[in-house]
Amino acid sequence: MRKVFKILSTLSPWSRQAIGSKAFAGMTIAGTLLVLAAMTLTACFGGSTSEPTRYYTLAVENIDMPSAGNASGRLQVRKFTIENAYQRNNIVYRESAYDFMFYDLDLWASRPEQMVAQVAAEYLEKSGIFQAVDTRASGKPELELLGHIDAIEEIDEGSSQYARLSIKLTLQKPDSDAPLWEKRFDERQSVSSREPRLVAEAISKLLGKYMEEAIAAIPQALQAAQ
Repeated sequence: MRKVFKILSTLSPWSRQAIGSKAFAGMTIAGTLLVLAAMTLTACFGGSTSEPTRYYTLAVENIDMPSAGNASGRLQVRKFTIENAYQRNNIVYRESAYDFMFYDLDLWASRPEQMVAQVAAEYLEKSGIFQAVDTRASGKPELELLGHIDAIEEIDEGSSQYARLSIKLTLQKPDSDAPLWEKRFDERQSVSSREPRLVAEAISKLLGKYMEEAIAAIPQALQAAQ
């Protein structure tokens, strides 16, 4: 509204007279304000409709699974934690080590730490290492998997774009602070353009790569602990 009054105040006396006598003849002051307001909004927004919000998720990739063996009890995948800056559904992108931005209309379908935990649980269930894999508390499990996400983001460096997933996975017994197996993963994967769908696909592949290594290492860790 302030812009409308500013437009009116910048008109010369001759222009205001012309508006009153010709272009807007017979219109009330309120009508004139409405027309100018519409013109201002059209100029600001280009008269186009708003873009739709787009949602993305992670998927289970085809990875190498261990050959069938003796399943080792019940595993509970605990709720993963995540760095405070990434506690949002917006997909984060960075153009340097000093800035931190996120898309307004390109969102994760659910909180990223929840998606990563769910996909990790699906990998472990498919592996057959454990008799059961739970994501919800249902009694005391023999083992538990914890995860902490340090970064999940798109990185734009000049003409190159990357997806990055940094995460630490920990396998332990519920009553022990000493892990049976633990590893921090932090890798990038190149993407062909600044397209959030490609970033989601690349992060899925990175998580699949991490879980493939975890699934290969966990049986050895369990055997060593016996």
